[in-house]
Amino acid sequence: MNIVNIVAVLIGLMSCFFGYKLNKTLIAIMGLIIGFNLGIVVLPNFITDQTIIYIVSAIIALLFGFISYNLYLVGIFLLCAITVYSLCNNLGLESNIQTIISVISGIIAGILGVKFTRPLMIISTSLGGASLITENAFNLLNFQNNILSIIVLIIIAVLGMSYQFKQPNIN
Repeated sequence: MNIVNIVAVLIGLMSCFFGYKLNKTLIAIMGLIIGFNLGIVVLPNFITDQTIIYIVSAIIALLFGFISYNLYLVGIFLLCAITVYSLCNNLGLESNIQTIISVISGIIAGILGVKFTRPLMIISTSLGGASLITENAFNLLNFQNNILSIIVLIIIAVLGMSYQFKQPNIN
């Protein structure tokens, strides 16, 4: 079993069933991931030492995590946009069309997430978590079936949304 897939399934479960309750934590984690990836992608253009790239990327990750946690609406936008982008990015369409759909859908979800925070956070975290669960569970099981994975994704997402909508509003 691949530890990365197992961790991804666990994060997917947290997101799918507790995304709204854990939104500040998820927002901070998303900020950390974005900041680290930004550093890893951009810094090699300016720095050749791999150790320094990782150290500076970690600092950027902490900064982005802190900003995302404290600038709540920016974090909401990023969390909704990235989870919907990730979901759309697994549609299996032609690369360019899928990217365009993913980016546009992510931006729309981010904007709507700021406007309608609770319902959109629940929907986007359930869908994103279900996508993460399904993709990584199927990888762990070495199972490839697009139709079944879509059906499983929808079932898990609906279960996650149902559970989250039944929970009291924590505002």
